[in-house]
Amino acid sequence: MSSLSAAHRAALQAVVQAAPDAVLAQLGVAAPALGGGKAAELASLVAEEVRDRARRDMAFGPLVPLFQARTDGIPALVFPHAVLTRVWREARAGEEAFLALLDGAVSVDGEWTLAADRLCARAAAVLRDRPEDVWPRPASVDQARGAPAATPAELAGCFDLVALARTAVPRLPVWLERPDDNQAAGLRLLIQDCLAISPDGGRRMIDILFAHVADAERMLRVVTRTSRLADAESILSHSEMGVFVERLLASVQTRVRRIAAGLSPRDGADMTPVVEDAAWCAGVLAEMDMCLQVRPDSPWGKAARMARVEVAGQLSGLMKSTSAAVHAALPMKRQVLAGRMTRLCPWLEAPAKGEPIEAAAALLSAVAGLRGAAVTFGCEADRMALKTELTDYLSTWANEALDSIADGDVADSDTALRLVGTAARFLTLIEALEAARAVRRRAAAAEAARAMYPKGDGFTGSGVTGASPAAA
Repeated sequence: MSSLSAAHRAALQAVVQAAPDAVLAQLGVAAPALGGGKAAELASLVAEEVRDRARRDMAFGPLVPLFQARTDGIPALVFPHAVLTRVWREARAGEEAFLALLDGAVSVDGEWTLAADRLCARAAAVLRDRPEDVWPRPASVDQARGAPAATPAELAGCFDLVALARTAVPRLPVWLERPDDNQAAGLRLLIQDCLAISPDGGRRMIDILFAHVADAERMLRVVTRTSRLADAESILSHSEMGVFVERLLASVQTRVRRIAAGLSPRDGADMTPVVEDAAWCAGVLAEMDMCLQVRPDSPWGKAARMARVEVAGQLSGLMKSTSAAVHAALPMKRQVLAGRMTRLCPWLEAPAKGEPIEAAAALLSAVAGLRGAAVTFGCEADRMALKTELTDYLSTWANEALDSIADGDVADSDTALRLVGTAARFLTLIEALEAARAVRRRAAAAEAARAMYPKGDGFTGSGVTGASPAAA
């Protein structure tokens, strides 16, 4: 097969360079299998691009996460991803002799760091001297509220810190846990070195490290150790590091509003986002309690207190709705005993499937998932009281229903057994496992009796026509 023309090769190279990493990996697998000269050239272009990106990620390693938006939506310093590619191409121009040093580097020391630092210095120079060559128009991008402006000057300042960041990132896991005195002193010295490079160097270094941390609340452990007094709100709130606490509190307020919106219908929709947001807010507020000395009357203290009060009220409302939903899914009715004497008993003609049951199941799953968050928001006692109440109600409901089935007082025992299976399912969702097992054992025995003694042969219930509730 003939080789590619110059025009075709240029066009194909542009496509390969614009392909995301995942697509490029797929091309790398598919191209060699096509066969022929053109396929071989495509495979060569893909391999060359893969090697070039690996070198870029090695040279710019500490800054690469800054070109990807955070998955948790917290305001953070984020640069356009297109800038990464353009800056690398400008920085590597004329430096091809040093690029091979970046291949196969596995440690933070070695000759490759000299080449990496040289490329980062060139990148900073390009951003300062020729920003129009690498930055998209207009020369700024939209940032989340509370995040620093992503500008060429800001990115150039980050490139000035790459040499320090390259040694700091491997130590980040230690700073996120329980560093000893020497390790904490190393963090403070790092911030001092960054401040010697630029007045914004300390904040930029924390932004760089923040991009490497998935659990945002844990970054408070680093921020509050940047100086000996940084764990005091009166000091931290007046420093450039205070912006990280404000970002977290802003995200908490955003999630509080989302929780309220997610709970407003209470129609049994998927409660997973609500549970995740509540757990995230609880994690941030608990971390603040451990890391910061916050005054109750300060702006930070008031914001945290209001978030706790609002979420606690919303969770209390959720628990009340859950109780009502369970009673609606497995209702009781009054049964006449004799004369005017009546008693409440399970309504075994209720629908055995449908929206009421699924709505109750969704709410019960949410309540179970809020176990950790409820402690932080001060409503764990309400959650445990709800669990106790529902365990008693569901166990009583199921046992009385099974008694009615055994006595032959049920017109449709098949539907009744499905409802008993639903009660066992609900008990499992609220983690009342022993009660759920007891209900399932009795239900399995009742169904076995139906199979052994069909109607008219010693058992008063109807024949088996449905699935076993023991599998519910």
